[in-house]
Amino acid sequence: MIPFYLFESLLFLLFGAVLIFRSRILKNLIVFFAQRKLLFIPGIFEITFGLLTLHFRHETRMAPFVFLVGILLFIDGIFYLLLAEKLNATIDWLLQLEESSYRIYGIVMLLVALGIGLAAQFTV
Repeated sequence: MIPFYLFESLLFLLFGAVLIFRSRILKNLIVFFAQRKLLFIPGIFEITFGLLTLHFRHETRMAPFVFLVGILLFIDGIFYLLLAEKLNATIDWLLQLEESSYRIYGIVMLLVALGIGLAAQFTV
């Protein structure tokens, strides 16, 4: 078992549940970080989680899935760091999404949580 993947899957599960049931919380977080020009903070977290996800990928039998998740987290974090000042249009778009779009994204997050949780269990 890989404890980091269990922790990561719990975070994905938490964010997925928030997106499905209380998307207003996420919208408030987006506004908070954007107004204070703190978008680099989620970027640092995503880069860290992406690199740690990639680091442990050889210890699981689901290495291709874990590699994909790790690379996507890392790339997303880089975008947050490099383009933090230019994300205003994207932030406006995110804030205007319908609740159903947040629910769909939440379901995707829950599926990723399931995959990472399974990756934690299926070790080499």
